[in-house]
Amino acid sequence: MPTFAPRRLALLAAAFGLAIGVWLILRHDAPQAGGATLAMLAALPCLCAIGLALTLDAAALDAFAIALGAGALAALGLGAVSLDAPTLLVIFGLASLALTLGGAWRLWRASRGVAGWRFSGDLALVGALVALLALYTLYYIVASSDLMFADFMFFRRVSIAVAAMLDHLQFVQLLIVTAASAKEDYSWLPALAPGAALALSAPLARWPYEAALIVCYAAPAYLALGALARDLARGAAPRPSLDVLGGKGRFAPALVLALAAFTAFAAYPTGMAITARGMPDIGGLVLFVASLQLSARLARLLALGPGHDARVGAMVRRVALALALCLYAMFLFRRWYIFAGVGVTAMLGIEVVALARGARFRWREAVMAAALAGLTLFALAAPVLIDWLPDPAAHDYVQIYAAYRRDAAVFAAQIFDWWGLGVLVLAVGAAMLLFVVSRQARLLRLTVGSAVLAALLFLRVQTPYIHHVFLIAPAVTGVIGAGMLLLLARSKPLALASAGALAAFTLTPVVSAFAPVGLAPTAGQPHRPRADLAELARLKSWFDAHATPQHRVCALGSSYTFSDQLIGELWQLNPVVSPLYASRAERPDVVMAHVDTADGGPVEGLKDCAMMLVGDPVQTHLLRDYQQTIIVPASEMLSGEGIGAKFRRTGETFALENGVAVIVFERTAPLDDNDIAALRARWREVRTGAIVGLRGTGGP
Repeated sequence: MPTFAPRRLALLAAAFGLAIGVWLILRHDAPQAGGATLAMLAALPCLCAIGLALTLDAAALDAFAIALGAGALAALGLGAVSLDAPTLLVIFGLASLALTLGGAWRLWRASRGVAGWRFSGDLALVGALVALLALYTLYYIVASSDLMFADFMFFRRVSIAVAAMLDHLQFVQLLIVTAASAKEDYSWLPALAPGAALALSAPLARWPYEAALIVCYAAPAYLALGALARDLARGAAPRPSLDVLGGKGRFAPALVLALAAFTAFAAYPTGMAITARGMPDIGGLVLFVASLQLSARLARLLALGPGHDARVGAMVRRVALALALCLYAMFLFRRWYIFAGVGVTAMLGIEVVALARGARFRWREAVMAAALAGLTLFALAAPVLIDWLPDPAAHDYVQIYAAYRRDAAVFAAQIFDWWGLGVLVLAVGAAMLLFVVSRQARLLRLTVGSAVLAALLFLRVQTPYIHHVFLIAPAVTGVIGAGMLLLLARSKPLALASAGALAAFTLTPVVSAFAPVGLAPTAGQPHRPRADLAELARLKSWFDAHATPQHRVCALGSSYTFSDQLIGELWQLNPVVSPLYASRAERPDVVMAHVDTADGGPVEGLKDCAMMLVGDPVQTHLLRDYQQTIIVPASEMLSGEGIGAKFRRTGETFALENGVAVIVFERTAPLDDNDIAALRARWREVRTGAIVGLRGTGGP
């Protein structure tokens, strides 16, 4: 039992002070929230701090008493001065970002001992992997004439903004904007590395952006997946094979990791295709794998027998802190990785509950780890809590993303396109084999279980898009890679031949050309170039000649063939002028609403449109019942009714792919507030009268 020395009593006092400070801050930030909600939220960090006060050993008390005391004083001070929400968001955002980045740096430095990675002496391996991924990316972009649109362009735009700030030495502004983005659905964190690369080279060019994605995100991700596969194989290998996989005898550690990383790439080339198209999401896999490794290590520490308590306690604290930082960094990197974080946390909890049945279980260290991780996560998530608490319904993603759901047949076809049924069957077989032969299956259970839970939770919100499938990538590539390494331990030629066959299966049309559709994936191969590139170039020239901030040209459409976003991304065809605008007043177009439940009704900016581009037939890409905010005004334009009565067809059209015609309209009479109000009323009538059973209500 802990002795209640003055330092421990001071820690308890700081815990209650922290609770009072948090309660004062939240009461001012969200007075409409119920008293029970505020009390519960304030009690969470207090209970974690009490847990630390009761479980910390004497050697750690001083440091934690100082840190927690400073935190309590800061919370009490902020609660007393009653700052407005924007100021609080900046303060908490800066503190959270500093803690996250500092923790990430510490985790990387400690990765040799915690996650089991061996980068020292493997520069040739890293260089070869970067070269392979760069060649793939170059081939993919050239063969597909790929243009970046919508989500594939978002982080490139943010990276251009980062580069502009760096070029103008606006370091403080960049720091504040990045910290403030912690509460947004899209954090600026993934754009920092490619933004720095753009600032050092050509801000509007694609090659430095892609190079940064490969070096900073894709290559580390495949190395992390390779390391995961290696560790899964070690848990299943008998002693002679274990020595081989450890780099003894015939194989160097670099060869083992190289084969595992290449197998991860071959098993899931779609992940690299996503990166080649411009999305940085693959970088979150490093954090995902690190979380799995840290969870396994924490469970292993809690299962140690008695003795060396001080040393074990210090190790538990370091691992718990690193795990908390890693889980939050996943959420910060891309919001939907929170499902992976929940999966990892739940599986770790199951492992700990199973361990608790043993007589040697370290209850004190387990409580300490949970308290430290919980307190850290609460501190890191402070800006999110401050922003979300006043209006939780604004972040009810089950309702907001109701439009993003597809039927089971469409979803299955997409999964087979992204993964291939053959790869998934191989993964299931490899997982079953590993579960049967593994001597130590903790990491395997964590990996497979967290992927399954993450997938189920995500499907509760929406049907995944191509980049969301990273949630199951560690499980699929990990078990396949582990099986390949077990094969390597038995026969080097057979393992290398098998890896080559897997790459041919997923990266080339050799199998997909004659096999049933869906057996082999095709998403990792370059997509067909757009058939209307010449017409898009003509559309860009026309738009540049007619659109100005005083004479705005707008677009009504929401598909990959035609949308207002597509119009805004045509600058890629001749990247000499930045696509960014200093303010809304400088835009030559108007950003439209696309999804009823996310964006609400038609935007007021329609009043500012001197000309309108409308897709015929009306263009949507989600469930049409949820895109009436586009369908209603576009239909009125095409029929000449409603707002369409105040526009005329100019006779100019653009013929895009898939049989879509873009028709140009010119305004003949101004639109006023009454026109927009009447349009929204018609939209609302369609939403509430003609459609039954929709999830989500949309905005007013």
